[in-house]
Amino acid sequence: MTQSPNIMWFDPLLRAKSNELVHAVQCLRDALLLHETDSGARKRARKEADKEKFGLAVEALACNLILLSAIESGPKLAVPRSHGFLWRGDGSTNPVYGQHFLSAIDGLASLGLIEEERRGYRLSKKMRVPSLIRPSTALAQHLPLAPPDWQSVEQIDDRALVILKEGKDDDGRAAMIAFPETAKTRQLARQMQRINDFLRSADIEVTVQNTGLSLGKDGQVLAPYRRSLRRIFNNANWQHGGRLAGGFWMGMERAERFERIRIDGERIADVDYRQLFPRLAYVRAGKPQPEGDIYNVAGDGSGRDGWKKLMNAVLFSDGPLRNWPDGTLQHFPPGTKLRDVIEMLAAHHAPIAHLFGTGLGFQLMRVESDMLIGVITHLASLGVTALPLHDAVLVAESKADVAADAMQAAFSMGTGSSCAIVSIEFCPR
Repeated sequence: MTQSPNIMWFDPLLRAKSNELVHAVQCLRDALLLHETDSGARKRARKEADKEKFGLAVEALACNLILLSAIESGPKLAVPRSHGFLWRGDGSTNPVYGQHFLSAIDGLASLGLIEEERRGYRLSKKMRVPSLIRPSTALAQHLPLAPPDWQSVEQIDDRALVILKEGKDDDGRAAMIAFPETAKTRQLARQMQRINDFLRSADIEVTVQNTGLSLGKDGQVLAPYRRSLRRIFNNANWQHGGRLAGGFWMGMERAERFERIRIDGERIADVDYRQLFPRLAYVRAGKPQPEGDIYNVAGDGSGRDGWKKLMNAVLFSDGPLRNWPDGTLQHFPPGTKLRDVIEMLAAHHAPIAHLFGTGLGFQLMRVESDMLIGVITHLASLGVTALPLHDAVLVAESKADVAADAMQAAFSMGTGSSCAIVSIEFCPR
């Protein structure tokens, strides 16, 4: 899906937090219902259950439009309209979505409260553009948009705390899979709920919020209420993936995290595993860890970023690599052949070369995510707030050593090896 740098993606989990906004949303819903009747857009009055669904859609749209109005760059709101998305048929559809969602958008447009910038359409098999809307000046008569009261909005937990996805299709997307509830899935969900409960009451701030909100690189608002996490498994396999998603910090640039995030009133430290996947591969192969930097394949430090990308690509690929991974070729001299660098990589890391092209990466990702779950759960038991970020955690500076110790212990417990390399990075002064 194409993405403009100035698009905010609709969030169905937004709800009214203040009593004033709850009342405003109810009045807006009633105005839309009355308009449906008066305009003849709907022949019969809605049943009470349908009114509730319609009201839920209006509330989510209203909260999104309030946040949109608080973003200085003036983005448009991308809303889903395709039937394939709104009616998935697998039980995973958010209750905000359905015909009532489309009716709410159409009603807002009919009353002149929003402007439809564009209806979405498909450009090609692999590319589509989203439907875009934005509030009109008239909407400020119904909602707190002048100035936008974004602190009256909150985000609820996703009903689906644990998600199982298929493998990615040609568009690079992976559909969610409905799965039967088992003792294991309930345990995973309870684990996520405990983490979310702890994070909800944690002292987490994003600085420089008085002049307006901003968007992250994921097209979501960078605001401290976005701390509800979910766990995503890949390739229809519970042993693949399991990474956490949903936190506002995940959409921030690295430097911006240091600059803007405060935990317990302190600047943050980034505590992460170094060269984690290849080290896990050595553990899987039962071989001793190599000395020095695993990604220094050339021996002189050249092309390190390229070797890193290539190493991860061969660990995740299911079969031989036939094309350069994105963003890799530029790190090597002009004229370099892919087969030559793969042969060089395999020779340099001969003890694990037999694992290249086996798709092992997703299994290693599951090990990584289990370790991170263990780390943040343990730290929470000590009263330490840790924000997970793939193979790292963000903690208050004063808790960096505690987090590093927890990560070392988690690696040893998860792998039976003590070869983890954990680094601590503080905010540049």
